[in-house]
Amino acid sequence: MTTREKIVNIAAEMLSNNGFNAFSFHDIANAIGVKTSSIHYYFPTKSDLIVEIIHYSQNIQAALFEAISAKKPQEKLSLLIDFYVDLADKGQMCPIVSISSDMNDIDSNIKLEVGKFYDFLADWLTSVIEEGITKNQFATAQIPKNKSLEILNVLAMFPILSRLGKGPEILTSLKQSVMGNLTNRDILDNKISLKAQEIGQQKETIAHQAAVIAAQKKIIDLYEANGALEKWQLEK
Repeated sequence: MTTREKIVNIAAEMLSNNGFNAFSFHDIANAIGVKTSSIHYYFPTKSDLIVEIIHYSQNIQAALFEAISAKKPQEKLSLLIDFYVDLADKGQMCPIVSISSDMNDIDSNIKLEVGKFYDFLADWLTSVIEEGITKNQFATAQIPKNKSLEILNVLAMFPILSRLGKGPEILTSLKQSVMGNLTNRDILDNKISLKAQEIGQQKETIAHQAAVIAAQKKIIDLYEANGALEKWQLEK
């Protein structure tokens, strides 16, 4: 691992554990055994380092999403929640949650990158929910985008609850609640029933249209037959 990578890893851990304002370049230098000037060489300001941590964290999430891309929507959601449960069990926060708690003290570049990371997570989760709805694995009265934001807000609370001394059973219960809200059997069955009714109505409409077309064809055939008969009579 390069010195630059060590700096990012240690800083990311300090950010997740203690928040934006709870560590300095001096703390990082002591942790990895280098001079603070070495850190400034790679990252002139703390804001530069925080932006790199955000990119680093987003790459971790992107790798997770790629690794589970072939799984079913329910499994994708379950694994995402497990990722945040694991962070909470370690007493760590997602970087954007840690940074957001000090939003008044950070510059515009960091705010911009935090917004991009949040949108990245929300867009992925929205696509998973939409896929689940399409495949009749999820059902929700909410717009998928709004549902994804609701779930992300719940996940952001996991490390806070953990630090308040709430045990793993609380996080497990919350996970079950999130999953249950999207996989409510009554809603899914009702959705499937409505879809079946819609298909049945479409079939009836098609059958009716076919009957109308057949009747029209008979009328045309009779009209043509009458025309042929009249012509034959005239020719006689």
